[in-house]
Amino acid sequence: MFPQWLVVDGQQPLTTLSLALAAIRDNVADAQPDEAERIDEEYLINKRKNGTAYFRLLPTQADRPQSAAHIRGPVENRVDGGNVGRAYSFFRRKLVEAQAPAAPQDVSRIEQTITYRLTLVAVTAERGDNVHRIFESLNNTGLRLSQADLLRNYLFMRMPTRGEHVYETYWLPLQNSLSNDELEQLMWLHLVLGGDDRVRRQDLYASQQ
Repeated sequence: MFPQWLVVDGQQPLTTLSLALAAIRDNVADAQPDEAERIDEEYLINKRKNGTAYFRLLPTQADRPQSAAHIRGPVENRVDGGNVGRAYSFFRRKLVEAQAPAAPQDVSRIEQTITYRLTLVAVTAERGDNVHRIFESLNNTGLRLSQADLLRNYLFMRMPTRGEHVYETYWLPLQNSLSNDELEQLMWLHLVLGGDDRVRRQDLYASQQ
């Protein structure tokens, strides 16, 4: 049985690296099928698993279908568009440029840079740790998350068993219909119309908690 972890923070860079490796795999597939298979089995898939367990990394539900299409293939079944499609297309384009005769680059060295030269810091929470607090502290530096992002994380950390269903049934349709700003305004109006008419919009997250 493969060990599984819930990624509290860092899913975006992990997804980006997976797409880069998928692009490298597809770039060498025709000339070096054994190398393409090796990349697949070492970094992208669990060959003998089915369903979601087939993939080494599962992004958020909104990005999951496109990510699965690019990891699983074949190429003709992939749909361009969306952040996942644009990222994959970017890496494929850059790999083609890297092999231009004027200044050829060794694609295997690009793979080695991703898999051996990058340093990832992994912090594993123990049972009983408040992973939501850890998430908050990690995001207190750099580009701050929006009130809606923080609230979404808080909600689904509190629903470990029902989170998948609630996300797909309620949150994802809202997220697809509204901009991030509109989603924040909706959550703020929910408080105001519920009687908390003094709450400021910038205090939405704390007030909803």
